[in-house]
Amino acid sequence: MKEIAQKLKSYNKLNPSAVGLAVLIVYALLLIIVSIMHEPWYDEAQAWQIAREASYHDILFFLPHYESHPPLWHLVLSVPAKLGLPYEISIKTINIIFALLAVALIEFRSNFNNWTKTFLPFTFYVFYLFGVNSRPYSMMLLALLLCALFFDEKDSKPVRFILSLAFLCLTSDYGIAIVGGITLAWIIDIFIAKKSGAVKDIIFGNIPRLIGFIGLALLAGLIALEVWPASDTTVMMDTPVWYKFYMIILVAPAEAFVTDCLSSMEYGAGVNGVLGGILTSVVSVILWTIGIVAAKRRKALHHFLLPVLMFAFIGAFYSAPHHYGIYVMLFIYEFWILRRMEVKEDISGSKNVALNKIYKIVPLTVMAIACIMSLYWTLTASLNEAVYPFYYSRDLAFWLTQNTTEDDVVMACWHAVYEKDENGNADKDKLAGVNFKSVAEIDVPTKPYFDYMIIDNELYPYQWLGKLPDDVRDSYIARVQAMGSPDYIITYNTEYMPGFLAAIGSEDDYDLAMVFFNRRIFKDDTYPYNIMVFRKK
Repeated sequence: MKEIAQKLKSYNKLNPSAVGLAVLIVYALLLIIVSIMHEPWYDEAQAWQIAREASYHDILFFLPHYESHPPLWHLVLSVPAKLGLPYEISIKTINIIFALLAVALIEFRSNFNNWTKTFLPFTFYVFYLFGVNSRPYSMMLLALLLCALFFDEKDSKPVRFILSLAFLCLTSDYGIAIVGGITLAWIIDIFIAKKSGAVKDIIFGNIPRLIGFIGLALLAGLIALEVWPASDTTVMMDTPVWYKFYMIILVAPAEAFVTDCLSSMEYGAGVNGVLGGILTSVVSVILWTIGIVAAKRRKALHHFLLPVLMFAFIGAFYSAPHHYGIYVMLFIYEFWILRRMEVKEDISGSKNVALNKIYKIVPLTVMAIACIMSLYWTLTASLNEAVYPFYYSRDLAFWLTQNTTEDDVVMACWHAVYEKDENGNADKDKLAGVNFKSVAEIDVPTKPYFDYMIIDNELYPYQWLGKLPDDVRDSYIARVQAMGSPDYIITYNTEYMPGFLAAIGSEDDYDLAMVFFNRRIFKDDTYPYNIMVFRKK
């Protein structure tokens, strides 16, 4: 055992730059390979469509109210999108660049040991969720790591740290919350150092820092107003407040690092069974304890708790399982800055050697388990990308290119809801409502592959914007009815077909022409999601 331990320790003595370069090259190669196999899903396509189709006015001032994200990601994508560059190559290249920059910071600028630098880039969220999926979280990770890099010089040279915080604000609404926590902790540091003279020091002691505080406050306020949900959106699940906080405090940390106990990968996912709830709670408490103890030993508890709790507060009201990965980002940030701080407190309270060993062994053991689980999720998710189509978008676009012409009428099926007659059957003459979201769910992921309107009953060119006013709905239905019976109908639920055909006044029959079998991938799970194309007889 001692020989094995010595060999393991010897790896940390290797040249960090050489290890970092090797890791970065392997990371880049694997990321490119898996990204090529990955079919972009709705959220990725929607961002590209917004960047390509929306005006800069709408990108900046209208759409953030529906997206709940600041517009930076769409602005970045708008450069290749509005230039007409290829969809998948462009969006994946941009995301890979941000991911590589983040990993380069870990490899060449962090104070982690070689083992940590070797495995951290290949953990599930850093590699797969932030690297393979082209979303703004790669930017968010980069921004948070820049904050960690410049943390120590925040008072002596505040400009770079403040610019990094501003960058973090621009990446996500969660970023705004985290920046609020980091800034509050910074102000507490000033009060601890200056005590009664803290207010004077904040105002007069460092003018660049004061300007930065004011600028951050203004920026955060403006972005918060910009992403404030529109009145016709629903961002809060219909669940008790206590349950939301239970999920983000006692489930999400465990799910980010160790466990896989969620019922689905969607918004509102719960925990499978009582045992799942107990397991996630126990693991989360251990993870919270590790972070709190590490920060307390350095008298930096405020630096740990404030950013994490600010994220948790926002996440309680709006988060999905993929957002739980922000805990991983925060873990990297927190332990990067904590490792540079002096240990000021012996938490054992004694010279008991056994207790001190426990304080060292427990965190290492938990982190080792978390690393193993996360690497396993990365491996299974990457293999599943090779085996299954993640999403139908690419294959459906290719099929439509090969089997339809621009003169064909292709429609996506919506969900029409009718009033019931006295026998409980749907009365096709009394339309109660229409859910058009299913149209967007087919149109948006497919459209980036075309330079013309491929789904003829398209409602919006880039996303689903919520409930339609009755006059807009009726005008849209009339426009679709005027097109006549479509040559092709695409749906993910055949039960929608009769109501859709009745709503557009079609009496034609349709045969099944193609089925696309897809599997959404999350950790080692896959979730079937199939699309069917019907052709008019």
